[in-house]
This record gives sequence, C-alpha cells and structure tokens, in this order.
Amino acid sequence: MSENWTDHTYEVDLGKPGHGGFVVARHEGRVLFVRHGLPGERARVRVTEDRGGSFVRADAVEILDPSPHRIDPLCPISGPGGAGCCDFSHSSLEFQREMKSGIVAEQLRRIAGIERDVQVENLPETGDGTGWRSRVRLAIDEEGQPGYHRYRSHGIVTDLRCPQIDLDAYAGLSSPSEIAASGRKFTPGSELQIVLDADGARHIVEIAPAKVSRTGRVSPGRRGATARRAAGSAARRETVVAGTGRAIERVGSR
Repeated sequence: MSENWTDHTYEVDLGKPGHGGFVVARHEGRVLFVRHGLPGERARVRVTEDRGGSFVRADAVEILDPSPHRIDPLCPISGPGGAGCCDFSHSSLEFQREMKSGIVAEQLRRIAGIERDVQVENLPETGDGTGWRSRVRLAIDEEGQPGYHRYRSHGIVTDLRCPQIDLDAYAGLSSPSEIAASGRKFTPGSELQIVLDADGARHIVEIAPAKVSRTGRVSPGRRGATARRAAGSAARRETVVAGTGRAIERVGSR
C-alpha cells in the first residue's frame, strides 16, 4: 500500500475547475481536487483527505503563480481549514460565471450527451457578489454559539461574516454576549434557519437536534448509514426565535 498523503504538501499546476468548488491537479499519477485555487495557477497544496484511492483532496495554502482573475477573498471565513460556504470568493465575479458555465456545459456533455454553450448570468441587484442569499442554516456548537460547518467536517466556525446573505441577518447572534443580551439560549446540536423575506423582515427558527438511539451509538456500515439518514429526516421540533416563522417571497411586482 502506498504512503498516505494526508498533511503532505506538494507544488502542482492547477487545471480546470470541477463541480464542487475545486480545481483539478495531478501529481505522481494521482488526481488532486484542490480548493482555494484557480485554473492556470501554480500552487503549494496541502492534502487534507486521502482515502487511498485514485484521488485526494487538498487546499491551496500558497499561490506561487497567481491567476489574473484572483482577487482578495470576499468571504473572510472560507479559506483553508475554514467554513465550506464560499468556494470561489477569491475569483472575480466574471471569471466565476465563466467557470460555472464551463462546468455546466461539461456535465451536460458528459452525462446527457448534449453539446450546448451555457451562459451563467449575474443575479440581479448583486453587483458586488454579496447579499444574494435570502436564507441560511447555521449549526449550534457545544457552547450554544451558531456558526457554519467547516468544509467536509462536523466542526463549526462561529465567525458569522459570510457575505452571501446581508450581514443584518446575523444581528444579535455574532457572540455569546450578544446572544445573552437578547435573552436567547440555543440548544447545542440544533440548527438555526434564518430567512430575510421580501418585506425586509427577519425570521429565525431553531430546529431541535435529531434524535439518536437510546445507547447514543449507531452501528457502522450500511445499517448504520440507514439509521443516520432516518434520524436526519425524522420530524424535529421547531421553535420560532424571531419574526413569525412565515416568510413572504415576492416574484416580480406581485
């Protein structure tokens, strides 16, 4: 069995983007799915996951030859080791759309056998690439603090500065002192669904943790995976924390 590459660093040339927020590189006969890079760059990457197959996952930790499309990241929490919220915030918006167009066209060609040019358009009223989401779901950590999951991890980043949604959505939630001042207390393991509706109102619903077996253990393998899926899809108690819990969504002028 070959040596496990986890935590090893390599210098590689980054190729085309793939579905999932990464670009593809190759090293010693293996494929690397690299986050935080851009096509055409040369980077030093650190392997974050190696399960022994033909590919590994890695983060670009140093850009040796940057792309002309690289910008200062719009999202301050999604860098290497950070949250999994913003895949390409280090790219210009125009190049992000170009990459996404190529990814969709390739999927159509490879999966459906359809040859078609694809154009990804800019979202209206989001000229700077921020504030385009109207809802987010945050996890609650062991201290009762909301945050985003780290990429491919159960770990939680409690820095609430992801700009995909208007930062007003996080008001009163950004620190333990803010939460305490509001009189709120969240259950570890629960989730917060935050929605900004078309009338500007904010709605927050706390979704209770999924129930586990009485022993607190789930068996490994296929049976365990089935049990985990069942627990995740089971009805969970919901508590309205702010607003009414019913958002108004307007389409056009209606």
